[in-house]
Amino acid sequence: MLVNLPDAAATAAAGARLAAAVRGGDAIALIGELGAGKTTLVAGLAAALGARVAAHSPTFALVHEYDGGRLVVWHVDLYRIERQAELAELGLDEIVGDPRGIAIVEWADRFDVMPADHLRVELAHAATARTLVATGTGPRGRELAAVLELPA
Repeated sequence: MLVNLPDAAATAAAGARLAAAVRGGDAIALIGELGAGKTTLVAGLAAALGARVAAHSPTFALVHEYDGGRLVVWHVDLYRIERQAELAELGLDEIVGDPRGIAIVEWADRFDVMPADHLRVELAHAATARTLVATGTGPRGRELAAVLELPA
């Protein structure tokens, strides 16, 4: 289902709605062009979970960890990763599925890093707004997708 997000506040609110439903071990793939709202969605989610610092793009650090809230948020960005071999340095094997928090991977479509059951969120530009399409790849992913499809 296509969800219209008229502005950055609506994108952050979608992240906050998702925060109410996530639990330890969940994995979320974020797909979309530069500026489509991936980090804005993460910022809304992390803030709603009670993170001590505001989420920002991990493009240069590659992995940010936000804690202090209900769950740790591991925010990973694969944009600058060029080869599969570089992924080992990120520690994704330890992050994805860790019951202490959730793994959110931007540009997750570049490499096969997501578990079989995850939430896939595709964000896109649409005139002056954004759109969001949420797809679950298994039972848990579908539960999370349903949360994003509900009216705000």
